[in-house]
Amino acid sequence: MPDLAVAVAVFVAAVCAYVGARVLASYCGRSSRALDDTWDGLRRAHVAPTCRIGGIAVLVGVIAGAAVHWAVSGTPGRWLLLFVCAAPAFGWGLIEDLSKRGAVLPRLALPAVAAALGFVLVDARITHLALPVLDSLLAVHAASFLFTVFAVTGVTHAINVIDGLNGLAGMSALLASIGLAVVAWIAGDPLVFSAACILAAGIAGFVPANFPSGRIFLGDGGAYLVGFLLAELSVILVHRNTEVSPWFPLVLLAYPIWETLFSMARRRMRGRSSTAADALHLHTLVYRRVVRWRGFSATIADQVVARNSIASLCLWILPALCLAAALAFWDNSLALQACAGGFVILYAALYYPLVRFRVPSWLVIRARKSAAAAGKMSAPATPEAHR
Repeated sequence: MPDLAVAVAVFVAAVCAYVGARVLASYCGRSSRALDDTWDGLRRAHVAPTCRIGGIAVLVGVIAGAAVHWAVSGTPGRWLLLFVCAAPAFGWGLIEDLSKRGAVLPRLALPAVAAALGFVLVDARITHLALPVLDSLLAVHAASFLFTVFAVTGVTHAINVIDGLNGLAGMSALLASIGLAVVAWIAGDPLVFSAACILAAGIAGFVPANFPSGRIFLGDGGAYLVGFLLAELSVILVHRNTEVSPWFPLVLLAYPIWETLFSMARRRMRGRSSTAADALHLHTLVYRRVVRWRGFSATIADQVVARNSIASLCLWILPALCLAAALAFWDNSLALQACAGGFVILYAALYYPLVRFRVPSWLVIRARKSAAAAGKMSAPATPEAHR
């Protein structure tokens, strides 16, 4: 299935996304509206104004790659319809990035509209889950529509939930895209294969500008775009290829999905709104309680960037494990269900020692300082920097 059209499209998508991210990182500082300059929030892990519209670079890369694929192959496929479906989610996310405000209702409603468009325009629908009771319910058209909208909207937001450290959301999405491409190639699905490859290339072009330097953020628009495309391609792959287990994308994206579900349940148990912000995500706890990095530079910003990126690097093991498990058992629902349960256990084993301040000393990451370096270091710019 890999052909010249896909290869050229992947190259163009990666290059355009990379150049776009570099240009945005260099020049969006001229407009404060495009900068994330509020580093005193609950979940902030940076101390310098940073461009937060990196999703535009990913979109440019994906569109360029899709256009080249159309030109070389002569088969537009459903790419144009996918972009039409993604528009409400990406558009609202970009508005949030530029306004630095987010209303809960449109944040939920517009990705749901995008999911509904996907159900109608590209036949992205969930009709079975390898669970007999639910499968009989999903055989009803209305139930399938409602569940598909719910699931796609959830995954769209899930990527945004884990977008708190340099490279964490980007690498998680990149690995998931690669997983979709591999199984689509095995199943012989050219649409999902080419789309997943181009999406992976667009993300790969963006990541070097985001990790480890943190020069640009994916932003709400980028997270919604990537999350929506991953969700739609997952649903299309399973719906069009009956040999692919419906649990394959659930395991492939287990980290962002479970982080979202667990966060919502945790807040409700504490009597708070499920959409309220807090500083108890797994990546935030790893940043604050595991990576106690001091660095050798005299500038606080450099220390925070190092600490941020090291925390992200530690967490890459989770999407990597999910990718390995999903690819190993992509057509075996029972094994994938066991993997999903195993991931929940692993998450709990990591999370509860952190949230209860019981981090083993051997797990804490520190940097040794020379006396000279220690004398040069200034006081933290914010309490967040060394918390």
